[in-house]
Amino acid sequence: MFEPPIDLSDLPGYHAAARTRPARTAFLGRCSTKDNQDPRSSITGQLAEASALLAPGEAFTAHFWDVESGMLGLEERSQGSAADYARLGVPVPRDGGLRELLEWAELGQIDRVVCERISRVARDMLPSLQVENHLASRGVALECANEPRGGMTTGRLGLRRSEQVRAEIYRYELGEMSRRGQHQHAAAGYRHGPPCYGYIAVVDPDAPMAANRFGGGRPKMRLALHPDARRAATVQLAFQLRRVDRLSDGEIARILAADLERHPLADGQVRWAGQRIRRMLCQPKYSGYQVFNRRAARTNHGRSNPIDQWVWSRQQAHPVIVPLEEWRETQLVTAYLCERQVPGWERVTAAAAQRGIELTTVRESETHVLYEAAGWQIVLPRGALPAAVADEVITLLKTIT
Repeated sequence: MFEPPIDLSDLPGYHAAARTRPARTAFLGRCSTKDNQDPRSSITGQLAEASALLAPGEAFTAHFWDVESGMLGLEERSQGSAADYARLGVPVPRDGGLRELLEWAELGQIDRVVCERISRVARDMLPSLQVENHLASRGVALECANEPRGGMTTGRLGLRRSEQVRAEIYRYELGEMSRRGQHQHAAAGYRHGPPCYGYIAVVDPDAPMAANRFGGGRPKMRLALHPDARRAATVQLAFQLRRVDRLSDGEIARILAADLERHPLADGQVRWAGQRIRRMLCQPKYSGYQVFNRRAARTNHGRSNPIDQWVWSRQQAHPVIVPLEEWRETQLVTAYLCERQVPGWERVTAAAAQRGIELTTVRESETHVLYEAAGWQIVLPRGALPAAVADEVITLLKTIT
């Protein structure tokens, strides 16, 4: 269609140089965790679909596949060991996972990568695009068996981008449905996570067994009191020391550690530490209610969620160790103790700002400073403000309207 006006076929470089070696094509596959899919049939099926893109007589140079969630970032992919994958019994050779494939591309050991569909690379669009760009920048083509052959690049690209968008949307749909199921699981009072100190997990014989296509599902479990009654008594003592005696985490830990015969350590626990006491005193499950979503496990770096985002069971689901009202009082005392650890002057200024009160310096001496606050005059000592004095000033500020 766009031939030169005269015959130039006898000139060097008129035709593209013939490939001196066969293309090195690698297979890329992925299926979800072994509990949600059967890797043996999934990976084998993906390989069969991808093989349709091979030329007659051509075979894959290498096979890269993972059994893991497509929601992981690139730095979290391909973490399983060779022994783990060998135990799966997948009848497909494995030269590594996605991470190893990228290393082969970096070393120039492959020319083309073929997968069943783009969602096998990743569920999220960003890592999928990163892999695609990494391969393209090294001259490695990424092809999908479900995409059309030939035609213009824009058509293939449009289909691939729409598939990547759909894969990410599907990822969020799965997450929403999973969270809905977890919320209902907790609302019904079934256990989430390992049992906290003082409890054990037991199978609920009255719970309906949920089956899936690979057989029976995991049994539903509830919390029950630990057979060693000293543990429940230890929890009750820790709450009392905080709520009534207003002791710190470290002080409570030292009291428990002084008598391990009465306050035994949990399995695998080395010693009573302040951090463990803090986690115990924050645990609402001691009230007999099942509680879920206290922490953002996969987002926000595992930080605690606001209490209004917690999911509580509809009714008490297991034996009570600490009544709910006592648990609530304990949280108020803990908040008060934490607040008192903040320097006194910072607490006073924060309380004034919260109420829109401006603290103005009237005059000062070598030992004290006179402030005016909404018509009131307050004399405070110079230097660090004692906690007791800060408490009195904050109480006064609360009365100013």
